[in-house]
Parts: sequence; C-alpha cells; structure tokens
Amino acid sequence: GAPEERAAVSEQWDTTFSSLGFCLLTGHASTLPDALIEELRAQALAFFEAPQEEKAKAASDGIYGYVGPGKENVGATFGQPTSAPDLVESVSFPGYQEEGIHWAGAECPWAEAPWLGGLPPGLLEAARAYWAAVTKLMRDLVRLTGAALDLPEGVLDAAFEQPGALLRLAYYPAVEADDADAADGPQRYGAHTDFDGLTILHRDAADGGVDGGGLEVQMWDTGEWFAPPAPPGTLTINIGDLLARWTNDRWRATRHRVTRPRSGSASASRSRLSIVFFVGPHPDTVVECLPSAKCRGEAPRYAPITAFEHVAAKM
Repeated sequence: GAPEERAAVSEQWDTTFSSLGFCLLTGHASTLPDALIEELRAQALAFFEAPQEEKAKAASDGIYGYVGPGKENVGATFGQPTSAPDLVESVSFPGYQEEGIHWAGAECPWAEAPWLGGLPPGLLEAARAYWAAVTKLMRDLVRLTGAALDLPEGVLDAAFEQPGALLRLAYYPAVEADDADAADGPQRYGAHTDFDGLTILHRDAADGGVDGGGLEVQMWDTGEWFAPPAPPGTLTINIGDLLARWTNDRWRATRHRVTRPRSGSASASRSRLSIVFFVGPHPDTVVECLPSAKCRGEAPRYAPITAFEHVAAKM
C-alpha cells in the first residue's frame, strides 16, 4: 500500500499490542490461502478421529509429534496448574534447531524427523504446504512489528531468518457431561501466556459462541474474560512473553484459555480444532531492550537472556 496506509497499519499494530495484546488479521489470503488452511484442517481432523493406536504411532518425546489426551497441564507454565490435565491432544512440528531439525530455504526444518512415518501422507503434505506459507506470512508480520516499534529497517530480520518455531495442531474432543458439570473440572486448555514472539492462530469457526468451549482472553484492566469471535477469513494474532520482554513491556503477552463448554450445549457435543504457529527469534538471539525510543522507557526492566534460555525456563 501507500506510505500513509502502511504507517496507519503500523500504528494500529503498536496500539493493539500495547493494550489488549490480541487482534484479528485479514488480507493474508495471497500469502496463506484459505485452501491451504482448509486442507490442513481436513487432514488433521481425519487423523485425530482415527483410533488411538493409529495416532500413537506418531508419538515422540511428549512435546513433538503426537501427544495424547491427559498429557498436558498448560496452566503450570504460568504457575497455576489446573486440578486435572487439559482436555486436548495434539501434533506438533518443531523448528527450534534441535538435532536433526534444519532450516534450509523453503524446506520444512522437521522434514526428516523420525516420528513422521507415523503420520498419514496427506497430513504431512498439508502441513508442509502450510508451514511454507505461514513462514512467509510470519516474515511480513516481523517487518510490520519493526515498523510499529520505530526500529531501524531490518533490525529484526536476521533473528527470524532461522527462527525458533512450532506448528501445533490442537484437537479438543467433544466433552462428556460429567466432565462439563464438574465444578473444578478440567478446561480444554488452562489459562496461560504464550512463551515466545508471535502466535499466528487459525481458530474454529464456532469460537465466540455463548456456550463456551473456545478461546477466551483476559482483559488487562478488569480481569474479566471475553470470547472473541472468529469471523471467516481471519487469523488471530497475539504475542508471547519473549516479545513483551524484548519491548521492555511496551507490548503485552495477554493471558488466555480455551474453556470447557456448557454441559448439554451444542459446543459440548462438538470437537474443536486449532492450527497454531508459534514463532520467536533464533534460539541463540540475545533478547534485551530493543533499540527504540518506544521501548526504552526510563531503563531496561530485564537483564539480557537468550531466546533459548527464556523458552526453556517456561517449559
């Protein structure tokens, strides 16, 4: 767009992440087409609805590959574990420079991971296509982030050339009535903040309904929770703790959760699927107050830390 249009979008980006910390993104279809998203959703749903013994063939280390139900309690990363494990199962494709994980041009860094043989070929093909497209979108958003923070052009680019990234397919099965009625029963995903830089999320179209069961975001000023809608053709973007730290807390990593749906509701009888792309700088990147007047404030609030050290502390 024209320079004045780009400036207006940059200002909105800065305002959003220094207040609520979440936004809906449109206009991304030329980079991340709807057809790629829908194909990955279809392949993922087919995988998660398969018998448990089939899914278990793609299990790895409890973090990457397939992670079955009853294995996660994400609230623990925020110091507030829930009374029971989260009602979720997932498949995660890594890109954090682990052994055997390599960024090389447009190739997926996880292309040779040993557990991939347990996944259906259709799901792998869809995940590779999605990874390539969402990585391009991520780099556009990194450039927008630099502009929004008044950083010199290109300051963030090198850190995200070979970023730390994770593509997560999160499946929330339909909820049984006894679970939904438990006063302190499990959530689909407990309240937490994300660990890293940017989160690019494609949500279930039913999110935002009155029956719950979808994403809820906590308001900074009141502490109240609200359920943002998921209009067709949108992605949900938020930031993690690392980017908040990098901006010297100018930007906010906002607490959020996926709730347990109301018992007997249509939401309770329906599964939910999210496609999540978490991304931060290369793990060796030293994270310290960015060189921007918007971020410096009176003084840096945090000591320098590498991106790897930051994420490891959250794990």
